[in-house]
Formats: sequence, structure tokens, C-alpha cells
Amino acid sequence: MDILIGTRNEYKKTEMIWFLGINSKIKVHFLDELNLNIKVDENEGSLIKNAEKKAREISKLTDYYVLASDGGVDIPGLGNKWDILKNQRTVGESNTDLVKAKTLLNLMKELKDKKREATYYLALALAKNGKVIWSKEETTDKGFIAKDLIDKDIPEYRWMGHIWYYPKHKKVFNKLNIKQLEDIRKQGKKLQESLQQILENVSE
Repeated sequence: MDILIGTRNEYKKTEMIWFLGINSKIKVHFLDELNLNIKVDENEGSLIKNAEKKAREISKLTDYYVLASDGGVDIPGLGNKWDILKNQRTVGESNTDLVKAKTLLNLMKELKDKKREATYYLALALAKNGKVIWSKEETTDKGFIAKDLIDKDIPEYRWMGHIWYYPKHKKVFNKLNIKQLEDIRKQGKKLQESLQQILENVSE
């Protein structure tokens, strides 16, 4: 079973591979490998509709199954200053990771304690030949937005992980060790299991 990961974001690639899990029946492919040059506007009214649109449009260009995603951070403490569908636009899509992190920290500078709580929602969609076969959205992470940057050494594309703080581990996401990361990823197990179940069904 051939599955094309519908993103060029290196971090998102690794996360989507994790959701696919280890399965000898699956061969994973990437957009660059197939030389597919496509950009799908994420202009739908929900994360799941954006994921479905990306999976559907990309799958029209290949015979492979296509797995696409859309995720968003919800920060209730910011009220109407923050939109789960417009995280990147709010901090500046063209800005560097450092500027993005600093922009969000500045937006939250007056917020304390529970007002700094944040929830990550992720939608996944699987499509083939322009038709969505499966899609689902779940909460996959909960944490707090740190008050300050721990340092400026932000891994590419992972600015949010540099300020996403876990009181339990006393670390931000980007500083978690393997064991701690496995503990955090348990929050995404429900979505992972749902995807793997549908893959078992379509591959039979």
C-alpha cells in the first residue's frame, strides 16, 4: 500500500509517519520524491475541512493514497486575538521562527496561570483519486504557553514547540527526551488508532 504524505514541512512529515505507525504493508512517499508541485489554499471553515481539501486535491495528481493534515492551537485566554484556524497568519506567516515565538509571547504577556493554557487539535484526512476515504479530528496535546523563551535555538518549523510548556516535565516540547515525548504522544493515540484501523480495512 503506497501512501503519499501531503506536506513539505519536515516536522509534520515525522509526526504523520508516527501516526501511520510501523506497518510492513505501507510504503511511504513524499511530494518531492514524486516531483509534485502543488499548493492547496487552507481556506475552509474548519481544520478537518482543510485537511480533507488538501488530501482530495493532492490525490487527484497521483494513484497513491494521500494523507494530509491540518492542525491548530487554541488559546482561550487570548479571546478574539487568536483564531485556531489562523495561527500562522496571526504571528506572521513570512516571519522567522524566532519572531513568531516572540510575537505570541508578546500577545500573552499579561496572561497568568490558567489563562496560558493551550490545546492542540489535529485533523487527518485520507484520500484516493480525488475522494476522501476517511477523516477525523482529535485533541492531541495540552500544555501551557511559557512566559519566556528558554533560548533562541529553535529547530526549523518548530517555533510553537519552543514555547509549549509542560509543568509535569518542567520542559518545553522541543526539550523533551525520548521517554517524555512518548508520554506526551499518548494524547494522540486515539487518532493514531483510528487511522491505523481504516488503513487495515482499505488494504484488505
